[in-house]
Amino acid sequence: MNFQSLKRSLVSVFKNIPGKRIGRKILVIEADDWGSIRMPSKKAFANLVAAGIPVDKSRYGRNDALERSEDLEALFNVLSKHTDQRGRKAVISPFCNMANPDFGRIKENGYQVYEYETFEETYGRYGSTNMMNTWKQGITANLFVPQFHGREHIATELWLKALRMDDKRIHIAFENEYASFSPAGFPAQARDFRPNFYIESESGLQGLKRSLEEGIDIFKAGFKCSPDVFNAPNAVFVPSLNSTLIEKGIRFNAVPHKRLERNERGAYEHKNYVTGQESSEGLKYYVRNCNFEPSEGSYKGISHVLSQIQGAFLCGKAAVVGTHRVNFVGGLNEANRKHGINELDNLLFAVVKRWPDVEFMSSKEFSSLL
Repeated sequence: MNFQSLKRSLVSVFKNIPGKRIGRKILVIEADDWGSIRMPSKKAFANLVAAGIPVDKSRYGRNDALERSEDLEALFNVLSKHTDQRGRKAVISPFCNMANPDFGRIKENGYQVYEYETFEETYGRYGSTNMMNTWKQGITANLFVPQFHGREHIATELWLKALRMDDKRIHIAFENEYASFSPAGFPAQARDFRPNFYIESESGLQGLKRSLEEGIDIFKAGFKCSPDVFNAPNAVFVPSLNSTLIEKGIRFNAVPHKRLERNERGAYEHKNYVTGQESSEGLKYYVRNCNFEPSEGSYKGISHVLSQIQGAFLCGKAAVVGTHRVNFVGGLNEANRKHGINELDNLLFAVVKRWPDVEFMSSKEFSSLL
């Protein structure tokens, strides 16, 4: 182990000291953003760049598009190659957004009321008619076990407010069915309208509550099962909604070490979390303590991820790896998917080689140990 690897492992150990220990080498991989549109097409990307909207500066703008069957199948092929000591295949827990904007109906009502289509309707509109069968294959094989990431990945209240303004670029984005561009003057904490649990006033709380309820209902109808774990998009949430999560059957919350939360005064401030922590409503938290982002420009390779995993294991913690769909889809850029899939393959091979007693678990299985 070189000096940098040792340093990264020591930093990881320090971060993993607090919180509940499991005492087993468990690897959990959680990938966010499945089901959401993000960048609709190569044509939309070109139109947005031509309009001066800097989507080419972001890996999400360049690479993140609605998943297709071939994306999931490529993941399934890699996951099924790797087996743990129990004979269990590697597994990813995709955290899903269950709806996308209905751009037509929103335009018809003058941008006054948010309207949505379910993720299954989005698949149909994009011609991905076999997607739910592909999802079913992954779930049945315990390779791709979904959890809940919110109804949509958009701060709908702020987005509609922006659309009612006279800003040419946001309307160009809208006409290209792109919802992740915020003009100047909007809160930095809600940049590009991505954190759907960011609101400006108490009047937005009821809409957020309804979005949770409807999102979980869409999840159940689409996947024929109930989610156990929730993760808030962009690590922004309103804790007063914990009771709604509990009422809808959510018992666990996957969080980063630090999350931005709306307090009783209506301000957003950071709160620290450790694994095993429990809310007053009975919601249990666990921390994502590793990151795997091969499409990120600052990605340091699997050695960096392995150092984080080692730090978790040395502290008796599960290694809960956070990642995103953008690393594994190729609808906009086939090379992006090939790179992400290859890095995942290399990571899983290295983990099994270094820790033969590793256990692959979904978020559902892991959370039951807390």
